[in-house]
Amino acid sequence: MRSFNPRSYCSLKHLRIFFLSIFLLFSGVLMSQKISQEESYVKNKLAQIDSLINIGQHEKANSLINNTINTFSFRKNSEEQLAFDFRIAKNLYYQGNKEKGLNEMLVGLDKLKSKPFSPLNIDYSNELAKIFADSENFEKAIYYNKIALQKSYLIKDTIGITRSLIRMGGFYYAKNEEDSAKIYFKKMARFPVTPLTEKRIGDAYNNLGVIAQNNENYDLAKARGRQALELKTRLNDVKGIAYSNVNLGNLYHYENDYKTAIGNYLAAFKQIENDTTRSLLYLKRIIYENLSVSYDSIKDYENAYKYLHKSYQLKFKLTNEQLAENNAEVEARYNLAVEERKTEEEKSKALRAQFLFYGLAFVTLTFVILAFIFYKNYKLKEQNRLEQVHNNLQTRIINATIDAKEKERKSIAEILHDSVSALLSSANLHLQASKAQLNSHVPIEITKAQEIVNEASVKIRDLSHELISSVLLKFGLAFAVHDLCEKYSNSEIQFISDDNGIKRYNQQFEIKIYNIIEELINNIMKHSGAKNASINLIERNGEKLLIQIIDDGKGFELKKARKKDGLGLSHIEARIKIMKGVFNINTKRGEGTSIFISVPIYQPELSEAV
Repeated sequence: MRSFNPRSYCSLKHLRIFFLSIFLLFSGVLMSQKISQEESYVKNKLAQIDSLINIGQHEKANSLINNTINTFSFRKNSEEQLAFDFRIAKNLYYQGNKEKGLNEMLVGLDKLKSKPFSPLNIDYSNELAKIFADSENFEKAIYYNKIALQKSYLIKDTIGITRSLIRMGGFYYAKNEEDSAKIYFKKMARFPVTPLTEKRIGDAYNNLGVIAQNNENYDLAKARGRQALELKTRLNDVKGIAYSNVNLGNLYHYENDYKTAIGNYLAAFKQIENDTTRSLLYLKRIIYENLSVSYDSIKDYENAYKYLHKSYQLKFKLTNEQLAENNAEVEARYNLAVEERKTEEEKSKALRAQFLFYGLAFVTLTFVILAFIFYKNYKLKEQNRLEQVHNNLQTRIINATIDAKEKERKSIAEILHDSVSALLSSANLHLQASKAQLNSHVPIEITKAQEIVNEASVKIRDLSHELISSVLLKFGLAFAVHDLCEKYSNSEIQFISDDNGIKRYNQQFEIKIYNIIEELINNIMKHSGAKNASINLIERNGEKLLIQIIDDGKGFELKKARKKDGLGLSHIEARIKIMKGVFNINTKRGEGTSIFISVPIYQPELSEAV
């Protein structure tokens, strides 16, 4: 029998412990590497999803989200799960399901109350602030932007802090609260200049310069502009340098220092001379126009004419490109095809339901009466639904067609007025110059040619005014309605208008309202037999525009008019419905007509400081 050796046993025990420790350490390293790889993989997928959402590839983003979530089992309300929830909500919103997407974002932000240090607080708050700013609800935009700013300070996120400060200033500026805007822009400007902050510090100086210019403090505006230019130059931000030079040039022009202004405009042009991106082509056109005005101010008419001609050429090119990209008619046809397909699907569903009903009726005669009643009710509901689909389709077709026509008329009018008229004016100047050089020996053909050019200019101008009211484009809806009343008033009927001091609105919005009012005025002249009519425009709380049109004519029977549609009421009603407005008519035979319209005001889009 082998004797027991205590030392031998201890050595064996220590050896086992040693190997066990090595095994546990090695397993821990492998597990740590695995977790690190998974985190890197998830971060990479989140970046890919963000990229797909930004370029509008929503279906691909959805597919990638689902595949990644199915690959990993994230804990409920974990940081990873909430990160994917945020992308799901964001993708829903920008895919068109705005109500559900917004609700999901609010729910996600609420879940993060238990995670005050999570960077997702900043992501959710920034996106909500942007959404509300896009819809011009700046109160809520400021509320959520303040949350983003507080959370950025909490986790010391420099990029988040600077972005929130710039946005806060922009939101207050959009509300016309310049003093509050200056506070945030100055906070941004006081940040230490580092690679992370210098771009937004430059933006802050630019914005402070704009506010100083608005307050006619040109010295301060120039100082801010130079500070912005210095930072943009350090960053080699070509576009930023160009814009800063243009702003400085404008300031010098206001102070009648035209030569310095010209120098700044030329410096701006030099930065973007070889860049053909669309946004910078628009900036080039502005620089050409500014150079023309400044050269004209120092009586250098040769250069003034040269840059004016370049501006017209570039504007004509951009207008033609815009017309080439015009897809309004294609979109209208596509929407029509989609709606027709939906209608056919609804009809097919109704037909299948009828076959199912008849099959059940043959199987059991006991429930014939109940089944018959059910069938009648069901058929009525289906008919009503199909009629609703048809009505919605007709409404969309009408509005798509009218919008396409309005856009086409506006584009043609702009080409006639801005390009063709400019070319005729240029030809007239050349003819006039030729007459001056020939002195007394002017051929009669030159004089006749000049008369023909002048006549063509008048006809082009009249044609552009017929396509779209120049008063509307230059002075706004209020003046355009006054002009309509003067235009249509005569010895048989008198039109008067009261605008109650309404302001300018988004141009497309004004064109739609103007066309509706003009159509209603035409109806009054053709059908009412009225001697007096009034048009009242009232703005309510900056949110709605009220229009009241009253005449003392013979009135009409509304039901018959709707059936005949001789007055185009269904078209007008469809357009107002798409604008989410209200359209009411009160009329009786022999008692005149009162029309009331209420539509939400579409404000101009505001550029967001980022």
